[in-house]
Amino acid sequence: MSIFKPPVSTPLFTNITKQITITFHEFDIKRCDERTFYITISLQYQQHKEICDLIFLVDKDELYGAISLNNRYENAQRFFQQHFNYSMLYLDELHIASSASTCTQFKKSFSQYAGKYPKYAMAK
Repeated sequence: MSIFKPPVSTPLFTNITKQITITFHEFDIKRCDERTFYITISLQYQQHKEICDLIFLVDKDELYGAISLNNRYENAQRFFQQHFNYSMLYLDELHIASSASTCTQFKKSFSQYAGKYPKYAMAK
């Protein structure tokens, strides 16, 4: 499985990502479909934790991921604003998704996804 390379982030966001912990939270295959793979991650800074969903578009040449525009999106934006006085950009979301894609649980979840939805996933 070839996961995408992390995009180049701004120096400020690179510094922020060194201060936070990005961990896998959960995977529910029922949320996925043939073209989209979803996982939930946790962002943690000191004692503060925020849960958000990542969406990966599987039907593209490369595997791209970003924070899902759902009811948790604003909380993720607020997390960066409150703790770092930073407004997260789409490029930053790509960087977070890339970081999350390196964990073992991501790979196990993607393998499960590929078993159910092989059409696009097998090429990754």
